[in-house]
Amino acid sequence: MVTQAHMSSSSLQLQRTRSPSIQNVMNTAVTEQDSLYYVCANMRRRLEQLPQMQPYLNLAYASSEVLSERQALLLSQKRQQQKAIGHQSISSTFSGRDSHGTAQRASSISNMSFKEEMSSDGITYAGGPSSNSNHNINNINSTNMEDTLLTFSMGILPISMDCDPVTQISQLFQQGSPLCIIFNAVKPQFKLPVVSSDDLKICKKSIYDFILGCKQHFAFTDEELFTISDVFSNSTSQFLKVLEVVDTLINSAPEIFPSFETVQEGLKREYHFLSQQRNTTEHYKIIKEFVATERKYVHDLEILDLYRQQLLDNNSITSEELYMLFPNLSDAIDFQRRFLVALEINALVDSTKQRIGALFLHSKYFFKLYEPWSIGQNAAIDFLSQHLEKMPKTDLIIKNKLELQSFLYKPVQRLCRYPLLLKELLQACQDVTSSKELELALEISKGIARSINENQRRTENHEVVKKLYSRVVNWKGYRIAKFGELLYFDKVFISTSNSSEPEREFEVYLFEKIIILFSEVVPKKSTSLSLKKKQTNSGSSLTLNLAGSLNGSNSSSAAGGPEPKLDLRGRIMIANLTQITPQGAHSLAITWESIKEQGNFILKFKNEETRENWSSCLQTLVRNIRSESFRTSTSGETSNFSSPAHYRTTHNSMTSLNSFHHKHVSEVLPKHHPTSYENEYRAISENYKNSIPKTSLLVRISYRSDFYTILVDLSSNVDDVMGLIRRKLSHSGVVSKVKYQDEDGDYVMLESEDDWTVAKEMLRESEERILNVWAYT
Repeated sequence: MVTQAHMSSSSLQLQRTRSPSIQNVMNTAVTEQDSLYYVCANMRRRLEQLPQMQPYLNLAYASSEVLSERQALLLSQKRQQQKAIGHQSISSTFSGRDSHGTAQRASSISNMSFKEEMSSDGITYAGGPSSNSNHNINNINSTNMEDTLLTFSMGILPISMDCDPVTQISQLFQQGSPLCIIFNAVKPQFKLPVVSSDDLKICKKSIYDFILGCKQHFAFTDEELFTISDVFSNSTSQFLKVLEVVDTLINSAPEIFPSFETVQEGLKREYHFLSQQRNTTEHYKIIKEFVATERKYVHDLEILDLYRQQLLDNNSITSEELYMLFPNLSDAIDFQRRFLVALEINALVDSTKQRIGALFLHSKYFFKLYEPWSIGQNAAIDFLSQHLEKMPKTDLIIKNKLELQSFLYKPVQRLCRYPLLLKELLQACQDVTSSKELELALEISKGIARSINENQRRTENHEVVKKLYSRVVNWKGYRIAKFGELLYFDKVFISTSNSSEPEREFEVYLFEKIIILFSEVVPKKSTSLSLKKKQTNSGSSLTLNLAGSLNGSNSSSAAGGPEPKLDLRGRIMIANLTQITPQGAHSLAITWESIKEQGNFILKFKNEETRENWSSCLQTLVRNIRSESFRTSTSGETSNFSSPAHYRTTHNSMTSLNSFHHKHVSEVLPKHHPTSYENEYRAISENYKNSIPKTSLLVRISYRSDFYTILVDLSSNVDDVMGLIRRKLSHSGVVSKVKYQDEDGDYVMLESEDDWTVAKEMLRESEERILNVWAYT
């Protein structure tokens, strides 16, 4: 009975979707009747028909006005507090200065989200490299911002508005006695006592009397009724339960209360009169579209919530699977209803009085609710593809996989739509003060969209890495787990500053610690794409051999088959990058420098946006590596490397070398530079070095300020090597671990077969026959 009474009336939550026979929910028209703001404005107008209700409405108005003022004050205080900490964060990120007075940043790169977006108040609102101070800011956001939700409207009200009708109706019901007055008007033969008091216990007693009366005289079930805590809850979902019961009572007495439709027509005429002077301006048209699309979005979220509940009631899916499909859905709906209430209010006032910027400032933290959506969206779609057909054929509100997939995309699509709408508003705005707020709102919305896109990209990259691992024919001893997170990948044309050499195409993968270049494996060897190492009179030099590009190769992926296998053709460590410079519209010039060598190359991307993403990412990586190096050096951990000037050779040419007798190199490659200890030992043992068999290498062991040597066969496994080392040092104790120094100067534990393979590969590439290790007990 309750549901039917509700459906015959007005526009409460999901009124058009409660019937499971409704078709094509995606195209359901949504109007102001579906908006919580207008539902409450309508109820307020209907309740005004009771003369005895007016004092309570006035009291609710006054208390709502106080709450709105407190919320505005809280937001101002939070902003000032965060701005102060933001300034401290900026100053504390400079941990030192080099000899030239250059500031060195001290931030880390833990979560690898490179666009650290700061609003003008210094608050981080998109993931990024974070120092301790930034962490403190985020803690403030996460722990305290929910305390600012004192009303059912986000942000700060326009100056011409004292309160919103949703908060006013909520405050009205919390008085208790107005509920009893409504009951008595509808059922005068079963009157409830009306006791006006500001004592919370008395208010709760009146609410209890109302609930008991509804149960006894209106045949409500416990599931259809609300609880006392629902009345005092700050949740829109709990408030809607109260609203629905009251709406049912009012609709049962049409002789006392005008119908929803009649009141709504009156409200529409009033609002139409208010907006008549503005409906020709471009700003008004954009706001109107903003509100209309927001209403539809909230309605779609409510459809999803109903669908979720249907799945749960039918035992069609587990609670864990439900969360994967609909993460944070209830919280997101609550937030978006408040967001819509604020938007509806702003749409009613002149553009010079609107506070859209304040709305986004307040909403900035709550948009983080959507992070699980952006991360788990692809997993949800995959799950649906596999399991939806197996679900029981019940009469659900969403009928098929295509519809559900479309609904799951809506949150991300909506967040990415906000920057477009705000940009249009800003372009149409003529008020300086409003423009500043809109500019801030636009930057916030852009940061949110970037953060969402970044989360999706990172999730997709995890799947790419899994596929990459199996696509590469030979990893040449390198372990992909040591590369860090995959950040970007693309097919990129590479050239050098030498205009006579053609540009060639590589598949380039940018990880946290390394750039890897691949070529597709093709049948013809003459079209190989490789990086060669050759001997010159001046010493060791690197030359890019790009004979035969990927252009024209018959990629099986292009034909719809499995992705082609890849050959690892080059790598360069991020730590060796010295300069990243955008060139032209789509290109990025990169200069690298190692201990012995230096070089440069140019990456040419498909568009400017991709180039900017790579450029920003690389610069952030390099900046953080330099900051880490600065902190290490200032803490007393000085390097034992000599100056590289004596050993450096410059390489910036690409020469076609068609012969396959040249030795392959696995990067545009900074080489390992021997320490002063190694140079001294090399001078002593150069003759012995030349006598080392080609099938063996010499392992030089540094142990307790002394040196030992063993000859190891290249075919030996890591256990054999460790056994030889332990036997060599058995007189001095039990060796527990052994480390070697890689080409980047890092000390790597020699404990697995992969470690041993990488060490041998490093020596082979640098044409060394001696491996220096450090043994520890």
